[in-house]
Amino acid sequence: MADLDLRRLRYFLSLADELNYGRAAESLHLAQPALSRSIAALERELGVKLFERSRAGTRLAPAGELLREEARELLRAADALQRRVRVAEREGRSITLGFAPGVILTPIIRHLEQAFPGLLVNVLRTTWGDQITALRDGRVDATFATRPFDDEGLDVVELYSEARVVVLPDSHPGAGERELTLADLADDLLLQPAAAVPEWTGAVGYPGFDDAKGQPATPTVEEKFEHVAAGRGVLLLTGSAARFYRRPGVTSARVADLPETRICLVVEPQRRSAVLRELERVAPSLSCADADAASVGT
Repeated sequence: MADLDLRRLRYFLSLADELNYGRAAESLHLAQPALSRSIAALERELGVKLFERSRAGTRLAPAGELLREEARELLRAADALQRRVRVAEREGRSITLGFAPGVILTPIIRHLEQAFPGLLVNVLRTTWGDQITALRDGRVDATFATRPFDDEGLDVVELYSEARVVVLPDSHPGAGERELTLADLADDLLLQPAAAVPEWTGAVGYPGFDDAKGQPATPTVEEKFEHVAAGRGVLLLTGSAARFYRRPGVTSARVADLPETRICLVVEPQRRSAVLRELERVAPSLSCADADAASVGT
């Protein structure tokens, strides 16, 4: 598999998704005969038939079904490797920090750029779903993440705890209360992955968070707030995030029976640059919850 032409694999995946040479070629900005030649060359290289063609159309052969899943993983790994190589090349000149909604990085950015003259600190706001993925695939050099997350093989610096609050539409029966319980939210849809709130047994996610092909979508915090304001469900956030994104049409309340969540700095252990070492050293003293974050409500 490692000897395969990655370009041909990308062409193969496009055709496997479209099952139509014309549409696949158009999506690739490629002439249809060139796509056909590339697929034929890949079949010769593998010694198998990947597609079955008939008057009824094009469909994947059994070998093509297997290759589709393997090729996706291989291309994801190749893309991640390319990003990580670029990360290594810029080491010492720039750094990108991922951060969960509500986390304030300004003191850390200022400290690092003063401590390392010429260093450029970039930031990338992440979601709960990609806060660790972005670190592992090289999009960020370090990330400020909200638990729960998979920390296997990673270095984690615990920073501070935050209460969790629920963001409600103004029309919700609990609107205006300073504290609610999960029982008060039992009939509400959760506008985020249920795995982000493992303590909420039986939480039901909003079915509209699928894309046109039925795959899970990852709406932004701003998009989720629009759904909340429209009365489609509720959103659970840290207190600082709820305060930061406050807007008309919604209100917030502390969830009394949810434990506080931890905000952490997460880095890969093999990354030991002077910048990252300094980041790990100063993050506990320069990171803290917004002092007013505990003040939630209307």
